[in-house]
Amino acid sequence: MTDRPITLDTLGAWVIKCNPHTTDLAPMVTAGRANEWWCVAENYRSRLMAPEQPVLFWVSSHRLRGLWGAGRLTGVAVPGPRWKVPTDITLFDEPILAARLSAIAELHALEVFRSPQQSNPSWIDRDAWSTVRALMP
Repeated sequence: MTDRPITLDTLGAWVIKCNPHTTDLAPMVTAGRANEWWCVAENYRSRLMAPEQPVLFWVSSHRLRGLWGAGRLTGVAVPGPRWKVPTDITLFDEPILAARLSAIAELHALEVFRSPQQSNPSWIDRDAWSTVRALMP
């Protein structure tokens, strides 16, 4: 038994956060897709990441803060000076705004709200993932 909240049994989806002040959103919006590679912290979370796991794309520090897309991991986190994980994320036509998500009881305590400065990857549990999927286009 582990005291870590994230296990393969509790994981609903990973959340990759993007700060548009450090990563240009314009090329991604034009392409309709998020970048294929994202930096992640070297920790137990990154070691849990595996191909085909769902991933959400969260944009922070933006007037339209919230979920901008969804997809899947396409591989495992790759060690290096900066660990990275490969993704396949399609952007939504319209983001699901943080204000809308935080107003839903099942989602108001998401890690992106509780700990917005935490490094990638963030996550949501299975129950929250079910709720978010119902909101996705």
